[in-house]
Amino acid sequence: MAISHDRTGLTESRRVPRGLAVPGALLAARLAVAVAVAGAPAPSRAAVPPVLEAEQSDVATLPPFAPHWVLPPTARTAYTLYDADAGRILGTIPAGIVGNIALSPDRRSVYVADTIWSRVDHGTRQDLLQEYDARTLSLRREITLPPRALAVYQSRDFALSADGRWAYSFNMSPATSVTVVDLAHAAVARTVDIPGCALVYPWKSGGFSSLCGDGSLTNVGYDGGKPTVTHTTPFFDANTDPIFEGAPVDRATGHALFVSYTGKVYDAALGQAPVIAAPWSIQQAAGQPAAGTGVQELAWRPGGSQPFAWNRATGHLFVLMHTGTYWTHKNPGTEVWELDPARHALVRRIDLPAPARGIAVSADAAPLLYAAAQDGTMAVIDVRTGTLRRSIEAQAGPMLLAPDL
Repeated sequence: MAISHDRTGLTESRRVPRGLAVPGALLAARLAVAVAVAGAPAPSRAAVPPVLEAEQSDVATLPPFAPHWVLPPTARTAYTLYDADAGRILGTIPAGIVGNIALSPDRRSVYVADTIWSRVDHGTRQDLLQEYDARTLSLRREITLPPRALAVYQSRDFALSADGRWAYSFNMSPATSVTVVDLAHAAVARTVDIPGCALVYPWKSGGFSSLCGDGSLTNVGYDGGKPTVTHTTPFFDANTDPIFEGAPVDRATGHALFVSYTGKVYDAALGQAPVIAAPWSIQQAAGQPAAGTGVQELAWRPGGSQPFAWNRATGHLFVLMHTGTYWTHKNPGTEVWELDPARHALVRRIDLPAPARGIAVSADAAPLLYAAAQDGTMAVIDVRTGTLRRSIEAQAGPMLLAPDL
């Protein structure tokens, strides 16, 4: 091709007659293409067929539950088991949007109290207690529960007794009650009415307590015979400073820490006749004025969907905190405060990489703190240093379970 220029500065191409010289640059380009083509490998005449192999399926076996394993609910359809030290998934356990989970004291079984519908979100309802093998995560058995008509998840609507003999499942049908399941015989043993009260806080042995709307506790003693029911006098004002329902309970000792919206902590030794200590203030433990109930009163306050965790090895309480006025108890937290309930003292304040909706903490002496951010990311933090170990894209809900080992 020959290139010519007209007076306008535009270019046009004209075919070069056969036998005329080709410009050097164009000839070099043509030679380079020829060399490249000559050097290319010849296409294979016969492709080697792939080797087809049949898929092999198996069931992995997990080691015993480790202190740094954590179970966040994911995608509203399952609990995913993570190894927080390695940052990897170990397995999943199916559960619906109201499904609650507990690890047996001997670490051999995982129980899920759940409600399912034949058409996902409507149709025939089934209320079940499901037992899974903790080593293979395979379903062992299902126990039919009485109708419980729960609409939302609550961390305290299901619990196991400290000896692993009983399961306690809270019901609304619409009256409130607790169904006691005999786990050895896979059968419902008794349903106990708890009018005006709700949820389950297990004792060290022999029963459970429930939180009541008048600011008291109902206490149900049960050991296979006739239940014994007692009531405390009100210890908080449900109208002016209510209690968070997700109070942490140490299953081994039967101690519960009930925390109010303003940050008052009530230490309760649960039993047939609970002993409830005078409240102390989270803010005063940190050297700040106690938070009040004023709608314009800015203070550090507890908040979130699961704002509390308890480390068994130290006995320390972990609280998800944010700055806000009264009635901001659902706001996500930006810090976690570690407190010593025995001394009513602040141990440390831990900054979070992102605001969190819920927290959990491992039960060992080298604890990890788990914080579920609003985007579902789960932060894993070394409690002793306050440093971020890793961030896991877990699609985690706010209700994290760190097994009470």
